[in-house]
Amino acid sequence: MTSTSRRWLLRDRTAEAHAALDAAIGGLDDLSTYRAYLKALAAFRAPIEQQLSTCAWPDTLGTWRPNSVSAALAEDMEDLGVALGPSAASPLRLDGARLYGTLYVLEGSALGAQLLFRRAQVLGLSESYGARHLALLGGSIQSWRGFLERLEEAEPFDLDGAVEASVAAFALAHAAFVTR
Repeated sequence: MTSTSRRWLLRDRTAEAHAALDAAIGGLDDLSTYRAYLKALAAFRAPIEQQLSTCAWPDTLGTWRPNSVSAALAEDMEDLGVALGPSAASPLRLDGARLYGTLYVLEGSALGAQLLFRRAQVLGLSESYGARHLALLGGSIQSWRGFLERLEEAEPFDLDGAVEASVAAFALAHAAFVTR
């Protein structure tokens, strides 16, 4: 008997929330929409990264830590004259499997960042101007893979708690993008 990995279970159980976020992000077809994207992403991601910097890390994660892109994002915003808006994120529960659920959303963004980085390049942006955070995230596939290994190894594990946290993180991101 084989069991479905936690990665695929999380993906399946958060598909609707993930699709809603992707739709809210949109196409990033010009610098105006890209600037709005930067503002929304910063409103979502910076508070969570700050919260992560002070949380207790379980032994099951070892020395692995998520990618922090807030500094690169702030530089991208400065490049394009984007002011930081109000935070969209409220504190998340970052304990046990809920931490894994939140990290699933943050680290999983590495895959989408590769596509968004190609779109940003079409707009004249690069890893040294305006799209640093995308280059950083898109180049972090090894970190994503490392996270997935630890996700599968974590014991005990509350899948429902991880799903709840992932959905909450997607919802916070969605709220940031629909109010930009």
